[in-house]
Amino acid sequence: MDISKILVNIKHGKDSSLILEKALRLAEGSGAKVELFCCCYNVSLRNSYLLDKESLIRAEHGYMHQVEAELEKLTEPFEELDIDVDLDCCWQRHQAEAVVRKVLRFQPDIVLHPIEKHSRLGHYIFDQSDWQLIRECPVPLLLVKQKAWSDGGHVAAAVDPFHECDSPAVLDKTILEWARRMVQTLEGDLKVMHSFNVLPHSAIFDEHLVTDFEGMQRKIRAEHVAALGALLEPYGLSTDSPAVTLKEKETYQAILEYVDEAHIDILVVGAVARGLLDRILVGSTIERILDQLHADLMVVKSPGFVSSITE
Repeated sequence: MDISKILVNIKHGKDSSLILEKALRLAEGSGAKVELFCCCYNVSLRNSYLLDKESLIRAEHGYMHQVEAELEKLTEPFEELDIDVDLDCCWQRHQAEAVVRKVLRFQPDIVLHPIEKHSRLGHYIFDQSDWQLIRECPVPLLLVKQKAWSDGGHVAAAVDPFHECDSPAVLDKTILEWARRMVQTLEGDLKVMHSFNVLPHSAIFDEHLVTDFEGMQRKIRAEHVAALGALLEPYGLSTDSPAVTLKEKETYQAILEYVDEAHIDILVVGAVARGLLDRILVGSTIERILDQLHADLMVVKSPGFVSSITE
């Protein structure tokens, strides 16, 4: 899982300094080629020429030429370090679709995508385009927030041997491999976390389970410890390792707590999608943690994933 090509999604008119700084650091550590991409659709411009198609085309070209000139300036820090860098822009109403189509053409190993922070509310804006990109992007997607990385990158893999998907082990191995790849690139350290939740006593209606609730809890804990241990063994880790954390609480609560405690820069998670309901639930979990998460979120999918968006 070498990183040889990096695609950076630039939002026109927004401050791109931090996402470029992170792309630069990844490129330095991996020797990857970088491409800056901008989907620069402008509704006001389009509405100004609704009845004049020829003028609209000229206006679009002029606008894109301006965006290209701005992207050209953003490539300078990469060129100064002799990093192979290029740029591209397009006129497309739906940003997520434009990014995925660019991915299909460029075939990057990873995409960096900025998540905006609301200027007044102080919260991160998670819109439909972001969620569609999480669902459809066929390569690892790094959701970049306005928070700098530490000098020694702290990368954590959030694994779950009990993923509700056809091949949970495959997804977890993909998460671990990408987390390890990011650690090598950033010359950081790898951490692993897993959380599980035992049902409260009040939610158990089977009288046999109620009478031995503590025994049931011990059994569930033992199953999670055993499954996690088996998953980590090939990576030279165990559940007793200081780099491994097991938390017994709701996933989103455990993740938020863990990221702050371990000072994580990048949290690598898996995207599971088996239907509309699962997509809504997964999206809800990611959306719940995204605003409060003090780290960048890297979303990976199992090998063989095929996006519904085509060129």
